[in-house]
Amino acid sequence: MIISIYFAGTIAKDHEVMESMWTQEDFKILQDHLSPHTLNCMNPAHRRDDPNDRQSIFGRDMTQVFLADLIFVDGRHRRGLGVGAEMMWAKFHAKPLLMLIPEETYYRKSHIEVLGDHVAEYLHPFVDALCDQIVSTVEEGAEWIHKWANGEVETLRDLRTVYKAMRYYQETQFEQDTPMKEIITSTDEIQKKFQTIPSLAL
Repeated sequence: MIISIYFAGTIAKDHEVMESMWTQEDFKILQDHLSPHTLNCMNPAHRRDDPNDRQSIFGRDMTQVFLADLIFVDGRHRRGLGVGAEMMWAKFHAKPLLMLIPEETYYRKSHIEVLGDHVAEYLHPFVDALCDQIVSTVEEGAEWIHKWANGEVETLRDLRTVYKAMRYYQETQFEQDTPMKEIITSTDEIQKKFQTIPSLAL
């Protein structure tokens, strides 16, 4: 089986300090662990299109996510707008999504303070909601991909995951969220939209 994987992550720009990016060593580890399956790398950093053509760049990356069997996100350090958009696009098309996040890094910490409140075992909420699997190493990622390829992963998240999270918020936190209640009651149109969420989550 050939497994086409889109490797979401940072592309080097001259105003950024590269803390981590996908490497040939990462790809080799994956290929070695995925045998007898064959890895087909879709690496957005490997390209020859015009960097001045913004619409084409966006279109190329969205095309690769659309074509990929699976999306593997490098979350070893903080990522930008593009990676978040790619993650949501992947879930829009019900693509398997896993993310490499070692412990005690930006998106995953044992203790953190958020808006003055202490949070234990923190995992970024968007990561937690959208990813089908979080791994600490490339090797762990390969093991999960192998299970998925062999049909051992039963359920994957899709667009319904977003609607279900919205409904969950309505049912568990909305009543105490005064700023949000003020927004919802500010216009009839917003209130009507808010009331449609439970049906969208089905």
